[in-house]
Amino acid sequence: MGAYTERLIAGDFPPVYRGGAVADYQAQLDNHMTRLRRKGATHVMVNRAVCSIPWAMDPENSYLRFTTYGHTPDKYVTSTYNVGIYHEELLAANRQLLLQAAALARAHGLRCAVRCVEMTLMPESFFRRHPALRGPRVDNPACSTTPYYALCPMLPEVQDHYRQLIRNLLNLVPEIDEMHIFTNDSGAGFCYSSHLYAGPNGPYHCKDVPPGRQAQEFARVLVAEGRKVNPEFRVVMTSGLAPSEKEDFLRGAPDGVAASVYGAFAWGGGLEWRWGTQAVGPGIHTDRAERERTLEWQRADYEARVRQIQAHGGTVYASYNSDYYAGDDPRPYETHEIVSRLLSWGVRNLIGGGPGTTPYSANTAVIRRAMEHGPEPTDAAVRAVAQAWVGAGLADELCAVWRLSDLAAREQPVPPGGHALALQPLIIHMPIVPDEERLGPHDLDYFLTPVLRDQGRMKSHQGGVWRILHYGAENRLAYLRQYESAVFAPYTQALTLLEGLLARPGLNAEQRACFEEQRAIIADYERGYRHLTHWLMAAFHRIDGEPLPDEIPPLSEIIAREIAWAEGMDRAAGRDPAANPRIGLMKAHQSDPVRRVALSPFPPHRHLGVEGWEGAHVPQRKG
Repeated sequence: MGAYTERLIAGDFPPVYRGGAVADYQAQLDNHMTRLRRKGATHVMVNRAVCSIPWAMDPENSYLRFTTYGHTPDKYVTSTYNVGIYHEELLAANRQLLLQAAALARAHGLRCAVRCVEMTLMPESFFRRHPALRGPRVDNPACSTTPYYALCPMLPEVQDHYRQLIRNLLNLVPEIDEMHIFTNDSGAGFCYSSHLYAGPNGPYHCKDVPPGRQAQEFARVLVAEGRKVNPEFRVVMTSGLAPSEKEDFLRGAPDGVAASVYGAFAWGGGLEWRWGTQAVGPGIHTDRAERERTLEWQRADYEARVRQIQAHGGTVYASYNSDYYAGDDPRPYETHEIVSRLLSWGVRNLIGGGPGTTPYSANTAVIRRAMEHGPEPTDAAVRAVAQAWVGAGLADELCAVWRLSDLAAREQPVPPGGHALALQPLIIHMPIVPDEERLGPHDLDYFLTPVLRDQGRMKSHQGGVWRILHYGAENRLAYLRQYESAVFAPYTQALTLLEGLLARPGLNAEQRACFEEQRAIIADYERGYRHLTHWLMAAFHRIDGEPLPDEIPPLSEIIAREIAWAEGMDRAAGRDPAANPRIGLMKAHQSDPVRRVALSPFPPHRHLGVEGWEGAHVPQRKG
C-alpha cells in the first residue's frame, strides 16, 4: 500500500471457477493476483455466493434477481431465529465458496472484507415465525409485484439475531476486517428512510427514531460483537442514506464505524465531468460557465461529504472506481486529478481503485502513483507513467494520445439515469429491426437468458428496449451531435497517432505492447459508442410521435451501419459473422415495415439540473 493511503478494498475475489482444467484456472487466478498487486489492494471482497438464496427458492419471481448482489451474513450462517428458513444445502454451498475465497486471500497475503446490502429483505416464512419483527417495506414497487419487508434494527430480538450471525460469520472467517453496508437498494433499507423505494415506512414503535440513528445502532451491534472475534473488525457505511440521515448516523458513531463517500450524481464516483452532464443535460457541453458552475457544485458536495465524516472523528473511505460504468478507457489526467483531490482532503482509504485489468492500464497506474507519491502536478504524474512505459523520447506522444482519450471520456454525454445504458443487455444483444413482432417465437433465444426474460416481465421495462431510450427527441439529438463532435473526433485523432507510433522503426517489445494496448482499448470504446449511436438514431424511427430530423438517416441505412459494425466486431474477434444470429436477423428483417412503439404512458427521462439533486453541501430539511 502506498505511503499516502492505508487501505484499498478491491472487488470480488477470487475469479469464478467455471470448470475445465485446474491448471487453466490457476493461471486465471495468478493473473487476477497480478492485477490486485498492480492496484495496490490490501483487502478483497469475499462474500460472493453460489447463488442468491431467495431467488433460488422462488426462481419465477423476477424481482429477486436484485438479491444477487451484496450477500448478507444470513446467506452463509444462521442464528436461532432463522434456522431452517433457508435451505441448508444452499447455505453450505455458499459457506464453502466463502471459505475457499478466504483461504486464497490468506495465501496471497490479503485481508478480507464483505459487502452487504442491509437491512435485507426476509421471506414471509420468517415473519410467520416471528410476526413482531417485521420492519419496513424494502422492495421497489416499480419492479416488484410482491411486497418484501426487512427487519427493524431497534428490536432486541433483531439485534440478538445479528449478533449471532456476525459471531458465526467471523468464527468461520476471522480475517474479515470490514463489513461494508449499502442500504435502500436491492431489497434493503432502514425504517422510515426517505430513500426507501416504497417511501418512508415502517412499524409504529420506531417511527420517532431517525433512520440514521437506526443504522448507527445496527452498526454498533455488529462492531461490538465482531470485535470479540477480530479486534480489528470495522463496519463501513457505504450509505444509500440521505445526507441528513448520514449526519445522524455519524453523530456519536462508536469506534470501529467508518463511512464512505461518493458524489451525489454517481455511487461509484461523482467528481468526473460526465456526471455533471447527467444532472444538467447536453447543453453543458457548449455552455462553459454552466460547466464550471456544475463542477464547482460537484466538488463542494463531495468535499462536504468528506468533511461531514471528519467532523465527527470518523474514518473516511472514498468509493472511487475510475471504470465506474465506463470501463478502462484511458483518462489518466482526470483520474489523477480526482485521486489527488481526495488525498488532499485527507482520504486515506479507497474502495475500488483502478480496474488494473491490463499491464498498461493508465487509470490504475496514476491511482497507484498518487497513492505512493501523494498530490503532485497532474501533468508531471501522467508523464512519469508514460516515461516509465515507453521512455522519455516517446512519452510526450503517448501523453498526447491520453489527452485526446481523456477529452472524449470527459465529454461523453450521459443520459439521465442512463449511466449504465451501454451495459444494458437489451441494447448490447437485441437486433435493431423495424418491428420486433415480426421476429419468430424463438428468434431471440440466442440471447434471452432467464434473467432477461424476467427483466422483460418487470413493470419498469414495459416498452422494451425503446423505453430504455426514452430521453426525448431534443436531448437524444444533442447526444448524437456530442458523440460526433467531441467523442468520435478525439478518438479518431488518438487512433491516428497510435498508428503512427506503431509504425515507428526500432520499438522495443514493451513500447509496442503499450501502444498496442492503448489502441485496442480506445478502438473498443469508439466502437461501443458507435453501436450506441445507432440505437439512438433508430429511436427516432421507432418511438411514436418522434419528429425525424434531417440529419437522421433512413432506418434501413442505420441497420446497415449496425450490420457492418457487428461484422467488423466479429472479424476482429476471429469469429465468423455468418454464424451470428443477431446479424442474420437484421439482414432478414432490414426492409420490414416500421412499427412505431407508443411510449406516451411513460414520462421520458429528464435531466434534473443540479438543483434537482440532494446535495450534502446545501441545507437539508429534517424529517
